[in-house]
Amino acid sequence: MNNTFNISLLSLHSCPWAKPGSRYTGGMNVYVKEIVKQLGQKGHSIDIYTTANSCCDQKEVVDLGNHCHLIHLKADEYGNITENKLNLYVNNILESIYRYKERTGRSYDLIGSHYWLSGLVGVQLQKSWNIPHVAMFHTLGAIKNNLGLGILEPDFRIRNEQHIMDVCNRIITLSEKDKHELLNRYAVENEKIVTIPCGINLEQFRPRDKQLARKACGLDSKKVALYVGRIDPLKGLDSLLKAVSMLKGRNDFELVVIGGDGKAKYESAMLKDMSKRDMQGKVDFRGSIAHEEIHHYYNAADFCVIPSHYESASLVALEALACGTPIIAADVGGIKDLAHKCPICRLSEDNTPANLAIHITRMLESDELRPENFPDQCPCLTEYSWNNVADKLISEYRDVVSTFSPGAG
Repeated sequence: MNNTFNISLLSLHSCPWAKPGSRYTGGMNVYVKEIVKQLGQKGHSIDIYTTANSCCDQKEVVDLGNHCHLIHLKADEYGNITENKLNLYVNNILESIYRYKERTGRSYDLIGSHYWLSGLVGVQLQKSWNIPHVAMFHTLGAIKNNLGLGILEPDFRIRNEQHIMDVCNRIITLSEKDKHELLNRYAVENEKIVTIPCGINLEQFRPRDKQLARKACGLDSKKVALYVGRIDPLKGLDSLLKAVSMLKGRNDFELVVIGGDGKAKYESAMLKDMSKRDMQGKVDFRGSIAHEEIHHYYNAADFCVIPSHYESASLVALEALACGTPIIAADVGGIKDLAHKCPICRLSEDNTPANLAIHITRMLESDELRPENFPDQCPCLTEYSWNNVADKLISEYRDVVSTFSPGAG
């Protein structure tokens, strides 16, 4: 068997090179971008298929180096996909991929898909090309609906997630908790699922001089609580804002919010208005920040709050902890695993405003978790390096390719 693979990687609903923090961009984008970089450096050849509407300032084909290419396909707006349009959407994407493959003479050893729309295209390519398919869902419709937050995911998404699970050759989850949820809510073979935690760039995210970081972010001497993430009901920012409003008597800190592109109705109509009415300048919405610059904010903050109802990768937790910044987090995704290993990770019983307010107060009043008391990266984080994650993923690729029976996929 070859030591390297030609990989067709699908990230259709969002371009991995788009700026994180907007409605359709977040940890999954970072994951795909970083894993492609690692796989390319290890000699694997990758074509990343995405859609033009998610990153329209890019060329149709972008040479990323190391035999990796980003291919933008023309497609309908992801947010407007309905059950009636789904087959047309998938077929149009497939035709574009077939044309590119025929034009370039490319061939692939396996398919990697990210999120359910990519998985739908992936199962068709799997059948057409007769090669194995490794799927990652990142978030699942049944779990989101169980939380009852925001707009319910349509039944056709959940049905198609089940179909992808039935047909694909392997499923990668980012935490054991995610694996348990998947097994609990979908009919899927346990042996088909493998857990590989999300990675982190430990050179980019590391402890730096706090005062220089504050200066770079334009922050004053007040203590800073930091939120990083999409402006989405699942992320629990509304609970965090309510928690801050409960601390009306405290003028010694501010909440800095990183994320959002200014277009989401959820953000503009509710959250910003809430902060103006109830928090008297305690909340600073900074919008979306380039991922390469976010380390300044982690290092400038006194602590980071992750109030999510649902997480898969817990990328923000990893990034904050790698910068030596304590976190307060609800028990979601793989954060409990981190809490057992890292002394500056604190779990909240839940993400209700009352509990978050208690934990924020403790963090503000305690010297125990001051960043200067933890100047080095937590040793446990070395296992989360992107290099280690890529090695584990390649091991699964090898196993899937070696056990794949042509004609039976």
